Amino acid sequence: MLKNRYFLLILSMVLFFSVFWFTQNLEYLKFPKNTELVLFMNGSLYGYASIKSLCLMLVFPYLIFLLLFSKKEQIVSLVREKNRIQAHHKIVKNTIIATALYVGIYLSVNLIFSFLFLGNKLLTATNFYSGILFYLLLLFLFYLTIGFLFRIIYDITASIGQALIFGAFAMCLFYLIDWIILEGLYWTPLHTLNFFDLWLQNGPMISEIPYVLIPNVATALILYLLSSNIFIKKDFYSYEK
Repeated sequence: MLKNRYFLLILSMVLFFSVFWFTQNLEYLKFPKNTELVLFMNGSLYGYASIKSLCLMLVFPYLIFLLLFSKKEQIVSLVREKNRIQAHHKIVKNTIIATALYVGIYLSVNLIFSFLFLGNKLLTATNFYSGILFYLLLLFLFYLTIGFLFRIIYDITASIGQALIFGAFAMCLFYLIDWIILEGLYWTPLHTLNFFDLWLQNGPMISEIPYVLIPNVATALILYLLSSNIFIKKDFYSYEK
């Protein structure tokens, strides 16, 4: 029964991302097939892989997927847990697996449809394959950070609804501040999300990888430690009441 639930959940995400891919790229499919088309369909400003899509359109579906993928927490079992750190590690494990699946499905859909409509020659010419492997790791860290933020809000409010709303709203607000108020002039973690676009334009940028990954790893680690501290000090008895 549990395996069937996971299968249906994964299948629903494949369908969701497939529909999303076509809605974002339908107009491009009529264009001549060349390297510029690959850049248009994978640009960081508009489309399936845009920063706008990643921050505004795909955060809430990710949180829903994370929520449905994770096992329902029983307050009694958490209260009785001898080691709260161990209990938190189980939650983190589920978050990591769900995030990896979500990002993996998202990029697999892009890879499959790009291969079908653009062809292997164009994807090879733009270093698409090597770029998407690195992008997988980058997006995993990005959404893992959001997953930890969701957990922090949930442990503070004890409300799944508030955690969903505030988690998605926080990313929307962060995006608006970054691109409207700061006008993209100052560095923020969102700026690393355009690295796939730059990779396709300029070729493999191996020397830049540490500068892109380290800030994302640090952000995820900080939120993990904060989440762990809040969970350990959480008063489950008052929440149960």
